[in-house]
Amino acid sequence: MEEDDFSLCVLDNARKAARAVSRHYDKLARQVGMTAGQFSVLVSIRKYEGVTTAALAKRLSMERTTLVRNVALLERKGLVASQPVRDGRSKQYRLTPKGAELLDTAVPLWRQAQADVKGHLGSDKFLRAIDTLKRLSEL
Repeated sequence: MEEDDFSLCVLDNARKAARAVSRHYDKLARQVGMTAGQFSVLVSIRKYEGVTTAALAKRLSMERTTLVRNVALLERKGLVASQPVRDGRSKQYRLTPKGAELLDTAVPLWRQAQADVKGHLGSDKFLRAIDTLKRLSEL
């Protein structure tokens, strides 16, 4: 019987990498009082103003209920505003002025995190890693 090499497990390695990268981005995001996940949500809401819950969850590859909890926290902090969609079964989101200001403060920290990862991998491997991650997200 052939021996499996679990050190080559894509799932295990992807989770380890995701946790390490999340810790690094979280460390920088906490300087402005948010998490890296909250940063991602704010960026998507700014980019797709008026986005619905379902569309935002799809764009972020998040479970809808997880997204709703995260957005509710951002609303309580006054960073995001929501309003019901005409059908009344969903919401659409936009950044508040406070959310836009916080995001503007956080973007240089995100740039630093990006530069750190790029420096760690090197430019070519960085771009290959992004390509690989995008392809894996299509599974």
